[in-house]
Parts: sequence; structure tokens; C-alpha cells
Amino acid sequence: MAVGARRCARAIIEYEGTAFAGSQYQPNARTVQGELERALNRLTGERVRVRFAGRTDAGVHATGQVAAFCLPSPPPGGDGVRWRELQRRLNAVLPPDLAVRALRSAPPGFEPRRDALARAYRYRIRMNGARVPVDRHRTLEIDESLDVGAMRLAAAQLLGERDFGAFGSDAHGRTVRELREVRITRRGDLIEIRVVANAFLRRMVRSIVAVLLQVGRGRLDAQAVAGFLGAGRRALHGQAAPARGLVLERVIYSNQQGGRGGTRRTTSAQ
Repeated sequence: MAVGARRCARAIIEYEGTAFAGSQYQPNARTVQGELERALNRLTGERVRVRFAGRTDAGVHATGQVAAFCLPSPPPGGDGVRWRELQRRLNAVLPPDLAVRALRSAPPGFEPRRDALARAYRYRIRMNGARVPVDRHRTLEIDESLDVGAMRLAAAQLLGERDFGAFGSDAHGRTVRELREVRITRRGDLIEIRVVANAFLRRMVRSIVAVLLQVGRGRLDAQAVAGFLGAGRRALHGQAAPARGLVLERVIYSNQQGGRGGTRRTTSAQ
């Protein structure tokens, strides 16, 4: 490789979002991007900019966020060795609430946001007053019991390509998204809501969860949920579920973008 040649990387990162003001850089605030760039700059001595597959708000967590960045010069060693060593060194200097789970070369022209086919989020709710202290920063704990059957009926009305302006906002005014899955599972007092879409509006998942919570509590009829779509106003006056229950779990790419060849099948960021 020529001297000074740049090498670009794709990373899967995990973070506990409680102490972050969000994923994207903000002046005078602690962010995931700020911490990751600071670590890269410290190790390389160069200014390295990081791009993410999606933004997460303050308090939202991630187990499968995808980041991309380019180095001014490649790390020494063979391709696999250099990225494993950089991953080890990054995790040694990153704060304990942020880690690089995987690191490898990025395909030419890889853009983590633009190239993603879908994103998957999971929201966790613990009901009936149950408390699990080690989970308190990543689970919404409520005293009520929820009607999961009614929540599933409501969720089914949201599937498909729709105008989701009632559930979120977009800086460019585009509010049509394709919601591919809203799966609600229960294990004892724990409820998990898995939401998959081609892309999400800001606060969209938490706004959907807020509506499902109202349905589960019996305060909103399950059949009324479809009426929020295309209504021209925010559902529940813009109410959103607390950030702590939400995790960006996975970002999905084509096999070609994932570096395994082929274009029709998909591979997750994990």
C-alpha cells in the first residue's frame, strides 16, 4: 500500500446511554461520537471523524450501532491483525460505558446511514411493580399490568409504508417510513417490543411505545391507533416513552455492503 494511503473501517459499537447527551456530537455535551473521536484522535494523532448508521437520543442505548471512519494512514500489520489491534487499543482508552464490539475494513464507499436497509430497536418494560436494580437504566418499570393482546392488535395497524408524522419528526419534512415489524413478547413481568423499519423518525419508536402503553393500560382503544396515521398532528400531543427502555439493537445491510458478497440477501450489523 502506498505511503499515506487511507483505510476506512466499519465498527459495531455498544454503549450504555444513560450518561450521554445522545450519539451525535454536540458542543459542551458528552456524546458517543465525541468520546469515540477523542479516543481515535488520541491513538492516531490525527483528527478522525466518525459517521453513524443512526442517531440515538439522550439516554438511549445501543448494542449494534454501526460507525464508519477513515484513518489518515493504515495501522501496521496484516488487515485482520491491524483492525483487531486497533479495536483492543480503542477499548483500552474508551470510557466504561462505550465499547467497540467489532472492527474491520469497510467496503469502498461505505456509508453506514445511507447504505442501511433497516434498523431494529427493542423497548423493555417491566410491569406489576417488579424491580430489578441492575436493569433500572435500561428498562421502564411500571406498577400497572398491561393488556398485551390489545397492544398486539394496535401494533398490527401500524405495519407497512405509512406517513408516520404523528409519531416523529424529520429535519427534511419527509415522514413516510416502512414499518416492517412490531413484535411484542412477554416473559413473566417483562415485556419487550421489537420494532423494525427501513428508517425511523426522531422519537418515532418511543412515541409508538407511548401509544401502546396507553392501549395496554386500557386508556386507548386498540382500533383507534390507525387513526393517528396521516392525521396531521402528533399522537398523544407528542408524548414519548422514557429513553431508558430503548436500545438500538441491530442495523441491517445487504451482504455486499456487509463485505460478504452478494446483493439479495441481508446481513445484520451484529
